[in-house]
Amino acid sequence: MKYRKISVQDIVTFLRAENVQVIGKASNCYIDNLADVAHTNETTLDWINPAKPNKQAIAEGSKAKVILVDREVLPIKDKVLLVVGNPKVCLARIGNEYFADKPTPGIHPTAIVDPQAKLGSDVCVGPHCVIGKAVIGDGTVIESHVRIYDCVTMGKNCHIKDGAILGGAGFGFEKDEHGNRFRFPQIGSLIMGDEVEVGGNTCIDRGALSDTIIGSHTKINNLCHIAHNNVIGENVEITGCVNVSGGNIIDDNVWLAPNSSLVGYVHIGEGAILGMGAVAVKDIPAHEVWVGNPAKHLKKK
Repeated sequence: MKYRKISVQDIVTFLRAENVQVIGKASNCYIDNLADVAHTNETTLDWINPAKPNKQAIAEGSKAKVILVDREVLPIKDKVLLVVGNPKVCLARIGNEYFADKPTPGIHPTAIVDPQAKLGSDVCVGPHCVIGKAVIGDGTVIESHVRIYDCVTMGKNCHIKDGAILGGAGFGFEKDEHGNRFRFPQIGSLIMGDEVEVGGNTCIDRGALSDTIIGSHTKINNLCHIAHNNVIGENVEITGCVNVSGGNIIDDNVWLAPNSSLVGYVHIGEGAILGMGAVAVKDIPAHEVWVGNPAKHLKKK
């Protein structure tokens, strides 16, 4: 557990955009850790899930003195309530600001970066990375053993985890007059928006003649494969071991469950869910849940 002493006033200042209401005696009050429910203590910053039916009782029973709550929790003797719109979101922001490790910007001496690469400010490049003539936005973190090809452009504050390969040639072949396969040219690009996360050992191929596109705020877990010419929208969640074959269109806010697959050239509508292990072989309308192999409609969200 990481400890750092932070005053309630500092927390309120940090969350100023949340219009925090402080209930209780906050002067000379501080927190110094975040913890799960089984390990809270008096100086933990606790939070109450607004969806809980007994949140008042949970707050009253918490060992913590300072608690993030919504507006339905009533004042509690000897506790300081920080009333916000979304306690969990606020907890996450506080955790990232005060407790999460932040890599030091710079290029590790074992990394190989092409002189023509364009790196923004405060970029972190980890050990044994190889970066071609790519464009990498401000504040991006690239962990160890990552390969980024010439054709890659990524936005600000992206996070590329260990062993990822971005912009490699896609798996595209044609047959000659003798029936022998030869490579179709893979001369497109990989374009990524802001705050995209790419998991460890995930591979995202560049386009063949067009581009592979990953929208801002999309999060891709470990061990995934995104083939060439996919167009993926914003705020898409692609969980572990997902395979996305070439040429799909995935709209905003889609969720692809672990081990699911897209066969290629299908359109997944906005906000749809593809279930665990499901295989999408045809278009999936917006805001529907599809499961199975082949995937079939289960319900509306």
